[in-house]
Amino acid sequence: MSGEKSSGVSTDVRAPDSREESHDHAKEVARRSSQQRRIINQKDTDDTSYFYNTNKNKVRPLTPELEGKVVRKNFWYLLIQTWWISFLIHLDKSTLSSASTMGIFKDVQMTKNEYNQLFMLFYAGYLIALWPGAWISQRVGHKYFITGSLFLWALLLGVHPAVKTGKQMMAVRFLLGMTESQIVPSTAVLHQAFFPPKKSPWVQLLWWAFGSLANVLLTMISYKLIIDDDNGSLTGSISSWKWLHIICAVLTFAIFLPLLIFLPNSPLDAKWLSVEEKVHTIEIIRDTHAGVSNSTFKWSQVRESFTDVKSWLFIFHMFFNELPNNTSQQLPLIIVGFGFTPAESALFNIVKPLWGFILILASATLLYGTDLGTGYTCAISYIPCLIGGIIELSAPWTNKIALVVGTQISTFKPSYLLGISWAGTTTTGHTKKLCLMTSCIVAASVANMISPEFWEAKYQPRYVLPWAFMTAFWFISPVMCIIIRFYLQRENKRREQILAQSESDSDGDEVIDAGGEIVKISDRDHDCTDRQNLKFIYPL
Repeated sequence: MSGEKSSGVSTDVRAPDSREESHDHAKEVARRSSQQRRIINQKDTDDTSYFYNTNKNKVRPLTPELEGKVVRKNFWYLLIQTWWISFLIHLDKSTLSSASTMGIFKDVQMTKNEYNQLFMLFYAGYLIALWPGAWISQRVGHKYFITGSLFLWALLLGVHPAVKTGKQMMAVRFLLGMTESQIVPSTAVLHQAFFPPKKSPWVQLLWWAFGSLANVLLTMISYKLIIDDDNGSLTGSISSWKWLHIICAVLTFAIFLPLLIFLPNSPLDAKWLSVEEKVHTIEIIRDTHAGVSNSTFKWSQVRESFTDVKSWLFIFHMFFNELPNNTSQQLPLIIVGFGFTPAESALFNIVKPLWGFILILASATLLYGTDLGTGYTCAISYIPCLIGGIIELSAPWTNKIALVVGTQISTFKPSYLLGISWAGTTTTGHTKKLCLMTSCIVAASVANMISPEFWEAKYQPRYVLPWAFMTAFWFISPVMCIIIRFYLQRENKRREQILAQSESDSDGDEVIDAGGEIVKISDRDHDCTDRQNLKFIYPL
């Protein structure tokens, strides 16, 4: 009896000690666990990290067959949507040049030099809106930024027919430049969220190719409107150039509505992808150490962008690439200066986009079917322009066929998009990537503001000095491509040497705290820049 009491007392006394020891042990385990695990702020990881790491073990392993299937699916579903954006970009950029031979100078009080200033002011608005646009697009998502810009774009195109003076037109073109400024880099970044660096450039070339066909449609519409205007059969006695802008405004709004519903921000909200296909799409990007997206703006990455030699090489390449860009805008007036009628000039404009379409397909084929890479492909793409410039400088004035051929082959090149795409695929860290691509567009905007100044009326009709400058720029630009390629190749070799000499380290035990749920991540989930991540290999 006494033994039972003694046993009971003894148990009562030891129980609290046991609970305390258990509690202390649990605390110690938790402390050691927290020391071994490093909690990473979600803002410093890719936006897809949580989704990928919580679903990667629930899907089949990625095989070459599955990879090919998901890449093809992304290509058709995404490009069917973004092709229309490229279509509108080309459509808008050509409306003003087409209007130059459709009676705009009769309805709007402005001189030829004031007309040139419209292009400068368009790119002034473009330039001013680029940096705010980059910040907004990263914060709200590229889908909403692109569709919002298209809505404003449609409204401003619809305002053009009401313009009466050169100053009013300048204001409208300035605002139009602001709305369009960030659309190209935003769409490029969107493509790079679905395709790895080596596939992204040829995907974006094919995206741009469809846009060049917009000029064919515009030329056909312009020709029909000019003929009807000459016959006095246009509805409402409205000038042909006004009808052209009305048609373009309606088209832009019609494209805006479905994109608002279906265009994704990233693979996470792509309506055509299953969970498994989303995981595989993200995994394809992760395998190259390139990120998908990150919505947190990082000033440290902005600073790195401007201290990186690579960034400035791309920026200067884009500047020289775009200095001759106004040549295509001057083309209708140049053709009329050769002695052709405005209607004939409009028909000649069909050749340029078709030629551009062929060049883009050829460049995409080189990227897809050879190991030349983006650098050499971009350099090769300047050859027709260089030949065209030489023809314009050397052909006799009486040889109109040679002069027309020179203008047609020299006013389109795929190097603009190749340069933007290459800058993006060689840069990691979402803010740095967006910053560099925006900086390239800034350089392009400055060049486009300067470009119309070469084509002053005093150089008509032969424009010898402007053509000499354009030809020089078409020589400098491919040289820049080769310099960039050699720089990146040397950097890749340096990285290989550093990684070979350093000890291999594991990913470590890093986690993110997603609202109380602890999710393990790897080094590929970090929103690191290409200078921070030596495992990233620059695509050449």
